[in-house]
Amino acid sequence: MSNALSIAAVTAVLKDLIENGLVQDAIATSVGDVVVTALPPDRITQGTDERAQINLFLYQVTQNRNADWISEEYRSKRRQLGDVRQHPPLALDLHYLITAYGAKDFQAELLFGYVMQLLHDTPVFSRELIETALKNAAKVNTSSVLSQALTSVSIADVAENIGQIKISPEFFNMEDTSKLWSSLQTPYRPSAPYQVSMVLIDSRNAPKLVDTVDTNKLPFLTPVIEQVTPPSSAGKALMICGKNLRGDLTRVRLQGIDKLIEPKAFQDKQLSVYLPPSLLAGIYGLQVVHLKMPTPGMSHHETASNIAAFVLHPTINATVAQIQASGDNLYTTEITVKFNPKIGKQQQLVLLLNEVSNNISEEYYFAVVSRTDDTDIITIPVKNIKAGTYFVRVQVDGAESPLNKNSAGEYDSPQVTIP
Repeated sequence: MSNALSIAAVTAVLKDLIENGLVQDAIATSVGDVVVTALPPDRITQGTDERAQINLFLYQVTQNRNADWISEEYRSKRRQLGDVRQHPPLALDLHYLITAYGAKDFQAELLFGYVMQLLHDTPVFSRELIETALKNAAKVNTSSVLSQALTSVSIADVAENIGQIKISPEFFNMEDTSKLWSSLQTPYRPSAPYQVSMVLIDSRNAPKLVDTVDTNKLPFLTPVIEQVTPPSSAGKALMICGKNLRGDLTRVRLQGIDKLIEPKAFQDKQLSVYLPPSLLAGIYGLQVVHLKMPTPGMSHHETASNIAAFVLHPTINATVAQIQASGDNLYTTEITVKFNPKIGKQQQLVLLLNEVSNNISEEYYFAVVSRTDDTDIITIPVKNIKAGTYFVRVQVDGAESPLNKNSAGEYDSPQVTIP
């Protein structure tokens, strides 16, 4: 059962991930001693006694919009055990404010950049990562509230029930940022909001799924997803590996898509499926579903696998136009990006430019405002950029476009030259 520990467990996983990364990152270690905390910002010491610090603050919890979709897995498992009551779990999104502090020049900026790179490199937390982080949290400080709470449960079960979760940045405009920090009533520091999806909490009134049930006597086996490999390019199939994937009637349920998808080909340990062409880039969850013939007293006739996450990366082409000098060897221009697949009108989009150089290179980051319609081409204004040749990447809801390699294995596109 996913219980009230789930929220604290996710915070502990984030804290452990950042602490371990600090030890291994050369730039972060150059800052000196850094403490990682999970406190309200008004509890952080600032001013003359301020120290190098990264803080995680859970400032908001919202209901996940896919709650109805996710709860079907729970309903299906309960039906397998002869329980036909409908009592779905509470599905939540956790919203964190990650803030960097520092008493010396550049300390906060270095730590802030480190955290954003670390979370960008780890968009999905696997069950194994969650279990390891919780074990670390229980051992590091045995007198902590969380450590004591974990002694009353099985850490492996907590990690199993949390399953895979994804983390993605939420880019606020200045007005939203100002409102948030005003409500916190504490001096502003470099910060970024992040969303963690999704965390499940079962009702204590819901029936428990006991381990004493003999699954060999059940009329079907539950499929298990162990690995998902997204398509490498447009027109390619997504690959799913696991156990018991093949059923009498096998389908794939994709987050945000109402209709079940029929696989292209499937075996017991592997199946492949073509994604809908209308699917937008981003991070998705999916399930393998076995449909079965109706039986008396049951209104829904399926058994579903665990939920696995995958990242659908966008591919792009980029061109530059309207280049104008803006003084001090800086330029203003427009970069037009062609996307595959399309970009949704509400999706968060960031343009990244990295100078093509073997030496220390210029890097630029431009957040793009929301659009009125879904589109596959966007013209992005770019200001105050130095002359040079730049690799072009985009992040769409945390999913980053890849760079292409030439025959020698070197990155060569997409890129633009300014001026």
